[in-house]
Amino acid sequence: MVSHEGPNTAGGESARDGSTPGVGRRTVLTGAAWSLPIVAVAVATPAAAASGGALGRFVIESMLGGTWVDTQYYGASIQLRNDDTQATTLPVEDVTSGTVTVTFARADVGDVVPAVIANAGGTSPTVGGLPVTDPTWTAGGATENGDGTVTYTLVYAGSLAGQGVTNVSFGILGPTPLNSGISVTVTSTGSPTDGFVSSRTAMLF
Repeated sequence: MVSHEGPNTAGGESARDGSTPGVGRRTVLTGAAWSLPIVAVAVATPAAAASGGALGRFVIESMLGGTWVDTQYYGASIQLRNDDTQATTLPVEDVTSGTVTVTFARADVGDVVPAVIANAGGTSPTVGGLPVTDPTWTAGGATENGDGTVTYTLVYAGSLAGQGVTNVSFGILGPTPLNSGISVTVTSTGSPTDGFVSSRTAMLF
């Protein structure tokens, strides 16, 4: 488990029904739970730029991750905060847009399809036991980087005031069976912010 200031609690689920990627996988997510144990280790990186004025930071505050119960998805629940502690003027501006990227080794990934966001409302699956994903999150694409890695993008569009938090829970399809003890890199950026890039390296088992 990873926690920077306070861990999230999480539970979740997914299933893969062998149909075409997308709707089939999303519709069968309801009703399962996180597998045990779930272990991750994270290291924060320095700011990309010095803070200035009334600008906050879109910071990864805590992350809990592991495998979905059907052993075909890697899952994670992330909490982010508009951290105003480095701002020179308060209150800080709201973060109104941002991205989270999750990068896996290609060998640890199955079909390269967008992440499945849980509890996002609309047509997205509702997963009991997970922290509620804010409806301001949507799934971006999945990109093969040409260097043996794949990056998944999650997109935020809302209004996050200083010291406000937002949560996103998601699953990423892996190979069958899933590999264990894999390293993933997670980053977050927001706008408007002071240029800070929050980054963590996590080990998923």
